[in-house]
Amino acid sequence: MKSETLPTQRLGKPLADSVLLDVKNLSVAFPIRSGLLQSVSGRIQAVNNISLAIKPRETLGLVGESGCGKTTAGRAILRLIPKGTAVISGQVRFEGTDIYAARPAELRALRRHIQVIFQDPVGSLNPRMTVGAMIGEPLLVHRLAPKPEIPARVQEILQKVGFSGDVINRYPHEFSGGQRQRIGIARALALNPRLIVCDEPVSALDVSIQAQVLNLLSDLQSEMGLSYLFIAHNLAVVEHFSDRIAVMYLGRIVETAAARTLTRSAKHPYTQALLSAVPKPEVDRKEQRMVLQGEVPSPANPPSGCPFHPRCPIAVERCKREMPPMEIKGDDPTHLAACWETR
Repeated sequence: MKSETLPTQRLGKPLADSVLLDVKNLSVAFPIRSGLLQSVSGRIQAVNNISLAIKPRETLGLVGESGCGKTTAGRAILRLIPKGTAVISGQVRFEGTDIYAARPAELRALRRHIQVIFQDPVGSLNPRMTVGAMIGEPLLVHRLAPKPEIPARVQEILQKVGFSGDVINRYPHEFSGGQRQRIGIARALALNPRLIVCDEPVSALDVSIQAQVLNLLSDLQSEMGLSYLFIAHNLAVVEHFSDRIAVMYLGRIVETAAARTLTRSAKHPYTQALLSAVPKPEVDRKEQRMVLQGEVPSPANPPSGCPFHPRCPIAVERCKREMPPMEIKGDDPTHLAACWETR
């Protein structure tokens, strides 16, 4: 199966200044191959018609259970899914430029402004390269500094993420997990980007180290004017760090709102279940938890209608037949949810 790329029509009008990244109706499907000839027998709909927008200096949290398609969505936005491995449709625009319609030279220029921090601080770093070589390489590739100036620039970037002393000649295995993630952050900062996709950057770290990394990312945002797409499965972390939150279930965004609004008045039953599962620090506080029944359906064979209806405690017959649209819920016009039974 050949990869279907996004529409190639180039849009002449740039986006408004208030929108940095604009994603509309993005879908990603991976073919299922079987048999001796590896013929296509089905597909896995990893991301299904999602739309989101990120403003300058804003953090959008994308949260959901493992396997819901969060990381695939992030990779598709970055155009990191290899050609021929997936069918992709929809539109991704950064500062008015269609990423999937960009020619190689344009895409190379875009890479400077959109960077990524990976989940695994060990696997994302080349064990054969020193810290200085890893962080300095992007500066050389994009010709942002002459070679003699690279060590000084690298040292300056490392100081931003909390390193002092001479570490540029050391290798990744000489650092702890938290330190390696700081190196990954430094590498993402090397090109002075405007948007960073954070793919579960703290999930592999101890709780105390998580707080340090989150505080570092927050300080860097204030200092450098960064925007984040913060992908995670821990709603408590996302609530603390994000300005807005989008909740994802089985490849679809089912609710989105300002972080405070969503955590205090969630409308979708799935979001309510996620919030119910967050541990509460009050020892004497007793709260009835919302326990979901059943398992997450397979993206290769999703249910009809609302994808959450087999596990939803308030599902009605209509939920089994029709897909609910994202609609305004409550008094906040920015609070949207896909549910027939909530208002």
